[in-house]
Amino acid sequence: MMNNILLLAALILSLAACKTDANREVVLAETPDGHPFHFMPIYEDGVTDITITVAWPMDWAYEVNSNPAVPYVAAEAVLSGGTDDYAPQDVLELFNDNNSGGQLYVRANHVIGELSFPKEHIEAVVSIVGEMLESPQFNQPWIDRIKQGLSANQTQFQAQTANQMWAVARFAILGEEPLNDFLSLPNLAAIEDVGIDDLRRWHTETIVKDGLTIVVTGAISPADAGKAVDQLLSSLPNQQVTTAQSIQPDFSPRTILLHLPDAEKTTLGFVGQLPPTSVGGDLVDLLALNFFARSGSGPLFNAVRTELRASYGFQAGLTNYDRATRIMFIAGEVETAKLAEAAEVVLETYEAYRVTPDLTDFNEMRDGIAHATAQNVQFVDVAARTILELALDGRSAADAPRLGVVIESIMAVELKERLLSIFPSRSDLIIVAASPDASALPGACIVTKLEQIAQCP
Repeated sequence: MMNNILLLAALILSLAACKTDANREVVLAETPDGHPFHFMPIYEDGVTDITITVAWPMDWAYEVNSNPAVPYVAAEAVLSGGTDDYAPQDVLELFNDNNSGGQLYVRANHVIGELSFPKEHIEAVVSIVGEMLESPQFNQPWIDRIKQGLSANQTQFQAQTANQMWAVARFAILGEEPLNDFLSLPNLAAIEDVGIDDLRRWHTETIVKDGLTIVVTGAISPADAGKAVDQLLSSLPNQQVTTAQSIQPDFSPRTILLHLPDAEKTTLGFVGQLPPTSVGGDLVDLLALNFFARSGSGPLFNAVRTELRASYGFQAGLTNYDRATRIMFIAGEVETAKLAEAAEVVLETYEAYRVTPDLTDFNEMRDGIAHATAQNVQFVDVAARTILELALDGRSAADAPRLGVVIESIMAVELKERLLSIFPSRSDLIIVAASPDASALPGACIVTKLEQIAQCP
């Protein structure tokens, strides 16, 4: 009788272990040091990679007196600047020799670290990255190199007509909030002004041990995943970043034209507010805009090609300014002489689609996106990013490996209902344009620099 009880207990423990360690199932685990993390093992032939992602809360983008360029420079420097024993080139060679990669990148609300490596190199890679996180080498010549690269990229980026137009849209919505400066970096001198003391303050305040969102995916056990996370974080300070204050974006409908006398092209854009991804429904939004703007047969494509007889194309999509401020946009290049006509055609086409969409072939498009999503989320690093995004939104991270199935279950009636109830009407859209012709869009508020937008009715 006692042997039977022992066998039953062993079976229960074995089943519990299998449940915790089930292939491609997302569970919440905890490291030996007490850090909670989302864990999804991938035990499949040919899969040897592991990805660890960590999201550190960051409020720098909302601070009035902080240099908005500092997080961009600091994030690049931390995982590229080497250690006491390794020069930057040595670290790069170590990553390359071990088929590994690491990066830090910043968003408004978080700085996100991603580390990927084959399981056989876990000790070497995690050890050196933990050292760089703890004691980044903010060496002045290396920082100057990073600043020069960032400045050159931003100079080229901001010279493009379309990007200047989107800077107008952000300023119209965010005004003079620090968040606008963080997202746009309108003052390039801020990059040159970044000092070593700024970088050290950012690192001390941001790369900490508490309040993190952590994900581990790949060919690893939960016990080894927990040990690796602790090794990365063990030397960081025990403190938690203050949650950033929310902003008050202004989505009042306006029409603004940025006059660029030397521009070689004219661009046109439309922006509207959507609920944050944290409330759900974003996959329906994705399908709605993909169906609207799909190449070859979407309503937007047909309107531009048929009604305007134009060879240029428009796109529609979604993006976030921060995790609470999400927008939909429609944009494209237009012939300067047809700017006003193009604006009206796009508005009419969008509103007709929003109110009475013809969803013929919707299922075919949806299934194609569902299949592509299911394929992409098979990759270890993509799975980690997907889990992280769901976790940051406070949604079920368990949906990550089955997003393809979730998308495939969306019905046309859901899309129709959301278009009517959530998507802004044409009269609620902000219209922005950038053009060498100041009179190309009658009724627009004409500006030549961002600061003038505040005066637009």
